[in-house]
Amino acid sequence: MRVILFQDKFAELVRSGEKKQTIRLSARCKPGDELSLRKWTGKPYRSKQETLRNSVCTRVQEVQIYEGPSTETSEMLARADGFSSHAEMQAWFNNTHGLPFEGQQIEWA
Repeated sequence: MRVILFQDKFAELVRSGEKKQTIRLSARCKPGDELSLRKWTGKPYRSKQETLRNSVCTRVQEVQIYEGPSTETSEMLARADGFSSHAEMQAWFNNTHGLPFEGQQIEWA
């Protein structure tokens, strides 16, 4: 079972089933793998993990996030990943990983 941890900002979206994907540097899973989607209950690595939901990976695909104007596709990707807009997603990835970002999109049922 692959454990994927989420920040508090995204936890309720995962729990409710509204968020059905995440973008990571490396997926470390493949379609058909069981996923345990979790968050830390307090400080990371110093607290317990809370399971938000268990699911099954349905798809893994390459994704790139770079500076530039939004498109209909980039807006859909941002909203599906829990951001309010492509601009918010770009800013988050720029602050967290730097742009351009190349990684993998993990989707679950």
